[in-house]
Amino acid sequence: MRPRFEAGHLRMIEHARRQAERLVWGFYALSEREGERIHYEVKTLRDLLPEEVTDEALAHLVCYDFVRRVGSHVLQRYELYRICLQDHRLLEAARALPRPLGLRALLLYVLTHELVHVVRFAQKLQRIDLPPDERAAEEAAVERTTWKVLARVRAHPMEQLRDFLSSRAGSVVGADACLAYPSVPPLRDRTISEARLPVSAHACDLLSEAFDPRSASGER
Repeated sequence: MRPRFEAGHLRMIEHARRQAERLVWGFYALSEREGERIHYEVKTLRDLLPEEVTDEALAHLVCYDFVRRVGSHVLQRYELYRICLQDHRLLEAARALPRPLGLRALLLYVLTHELVHVVRFAQKLQRIDLPPDERAAEEAAVERTTWKVLARVRAHPMEQLRDFLSSRAGSVVGADACLAYPSVPPLRDRTISEARLPVSAHACDLLSEAFDPRSASGER
């Protein structure tokens, strides 16, 4: 049985999500309308589909074609980005962090990294179907952007976190690199109907609901 986040952890995740969104949206200077057009959600183990669970990554990103319909009539259609947090791997990684680092700082890093990817895809700054031989370079570029975004953070010693993750990652970079590069498939398109997955038009609330990064530099 894989360990799962508890209620306190979910509140921590929601706080980190909100902070990461503010940081990334600000970095890209997104207007309110641009931000509202980006549809993403954060899920933990209790809500992930079996194929979204992995033991080889802290998190990964999946893109779905979300369709809201009444009968055969399509009311709304958009790309929905799902950040799939792997509770057990994140909890394990957090225990290995030196003080004063902990799960809060790790979550902020992971969510910031994933949201850089989300913005790049949603704004069409990068293609989702990036060839496998180009993904490592793109991941490295997103990693550089992630730390530029996190340079504004003063609540956590993020530079210490970066150095620690780099020492554990070897030649691989990314939010899941301190453990292993994920072997999960690349971002894939699947259609989710409203009947199967009721979500809001923007980010899901982790308290009521409960990283294979593929992007570019984010340097605008």
